Amino acid sequence: MKNKAALLFFTCFVFCNGWCQLQTTNKENLKQKEIENYLRTAKIISVEKDQELGRTAPWKITLDDGGVVRQGFFKHVNASRPTILPDSYKYELAAYELNKLLDLNIVPPVVEREIEGIKGSIQQYIKNFIGESDRKRRNIEPPDPKNFENTLEEIKIFENLVYDECIDKDDIFIQTEDWKVWRVDFSEAFPPFSELLPGCKIRRCSKKFYQNLQKLDNDYIKAKLKLYLNDEEIKTLLIRKKIISDKIKQLIEEKGEESVLF
Repeated sequence: MKNKAALLFFTCFVFCNGWCQLQTTNKENLKQKEIENYLRTAKIISVEKDQELGRTAPWKITLDDGGVVRQGFFKHVNASRPTILPDSYKYELAAYELNKLLDLNIVPPVVEREIEGIKGSIQQYIKNFIGESDRKRRNIEPPDPKNFENTLEEIKIFENLVYDECIDKDDIFIQTEDWKVWRVDFSEAFPPFSELLPGCKIRRCSKKFYQNLQKLDNDYIKAKLKLYLNDEEIKTLLIRKKIISDKIKQLIEEKGEESVLF
């Protein structure tokens, strides 16, 4: 009887844990879609230009859908490759789409929209946040250090995938109310390099991330990202995807699954 009770408890625990994770994911996906729709359709009530927000000078946008007033950032520079100094709002859209394909929820919602006759990307404004560089400077410890570090490890893998710096502390925003971590600013991502970022070591990731990375079909990636990336950018992205998957597999073989996957 004890063995049967233990088996029943274990089965219920696994099922309930998986169900809770699924419910959380579904809620996150619904919230993403809600914000995407808001960014696409809400009325623009003000546009602030010439902000001191980097060399791409995004506009600060205030929107109102008749019920909620929100803000966003609008990037309109579109210097795609093979431009000598590539910087494009389309890379922001590609990074967000890839983040969705992998079910990561680390890139704030961003959509394409035309404002004052100019096409660009408008991204959700993150309120009440602290930057990772500021957090470290002020020695502020997260309430759940392990979970926080795990999130940073996954961000590193994503940065390797899109080849965009490596834990740039100014591009990591942490919401102060719940310690939700976001990675922003991908306007220079997806260079056509067939290797991983130097000095951006992959050590571990979640089982979900690893499984999604393995099962994500290359043709599906091409179909989803062809509006934003050229053939060479997509080709090298897929090469990096394989390198990352192989690297994680190698780490599992060397250290064991429990040491690599969380």
